[in-house]
Amino acid sequence: MRIIAGERRRYKLQAPAGLEVRPTSELVRGAAMSQLGGFFEGGHVLDLCAGTGAVALEFLSRGCARAVVVEHDPAVAAILRANATHTKLLDRIDVHVSDVVVAVAALAKIHAQFAQIWFDPPWQFERYAQVLAAIAHGELLAPQGVLWVQSRTPVQDLAPHWQCLDARRYGAGWLQRLGPVPP
Repeated sequence: MRIIAGERRRYKLQAPAGLEVRPTSELVRGAAMSQLGGFFEGGHVLDLCAGTGAVALEFLSRGCARAVVVEHDPAVAAILRANATHTKLLDRIDVHVSDVVVAVAALAKIHAQFAQIWFDPPWQFERYAQVLAAIAHGELLAPQGVLWVQSRTPVQDLAPHWQCLDARRYGAGWLQRLGPVPP
């Protein structure tokens, strides 16, 4: 696994052994970046259930200014920090070891906003609707921002806050690009 493009392209990333963490594939990261134009001029990204940090590090390598990552497992968060150190991006990333719902609430309290939000929980995750509602209520997505959701099957419970702008199957999972429902 590696960063695909940008200032840190080809940097290799570590992943924990076993199947507990499912790093987002290069194919999926590349497809998402392609939909966005490939590179960025600043902006902040939020990576929920970040695992190895591959998504946040890809966004940073392609020009995003800062990333906030949330990972609930301290051992996995240590690997994420090691990846950020190896890629020389640690100074542009804030790592939070926390439950995703707790983290979203904390970010809402400080009025954080992000141009990109990436939400890729474990396949067996059951609180999609709760997290998506918390992101909407906390106004974490900046105007013109994009919310990405990766899941085993397309997330259906989007109303009343989100609409699906694009949904594509990649391997065993789906990647959905969501936007706010217009007023």
